Amino acid sequence: MTDPSGIDGVPNGRLTFRTVWGGPSPQAGFIEEVARIKQHLRTAEFSYHLDLFLTVGGEITPVPGPSGLRTPRVFLSRRTATGEIRISNDDVSAASDPVAFLRQTIHRAIADLMSRIAARDPAFDADAERAKIAFLIDDEAAPDA
Repeated sequence: MTDPSGIDGVPNGRLTFRTVWGGPSPQAGFIEEVARIKQHLRTAEFSYHLDLFLTVGGEITPVPGPSGLRTPRVFLSRRTATGEIRISNDDVSAASDPVAFLRQTIHRAIADLMSRIAARDPAFDADAERAKIAFLIDDEAAPDA
């Protein structure tokens, strides 16, 4: 088994997404935006491995509302947290800015998962970890930035 800690015992986790699109026509800009988010996160180091399954509802596989984090799990011994972020097509259709809704929903879900880690691991610095995902809701991180 691989040691999840980095140099000098400082954890060296990553945040990864596996993505499922629920239909042949995801909301305009979603595929590109998820790719940008993944690219930004590629070099970010977290103190836990955060493995998320992103499901965006559509015509074939609808996601029953509301959008957000589902099935969160925290594994202290492995320094891993997992969960599913579900985004409802109905919620996206009602949003004035669907790409901003995507970013905000992902941010809220990751922050919720980090709060769950902090509740179980007193050494986990939730504020420092949340700062690493602040780009998702910063104005400068608009889709064309």
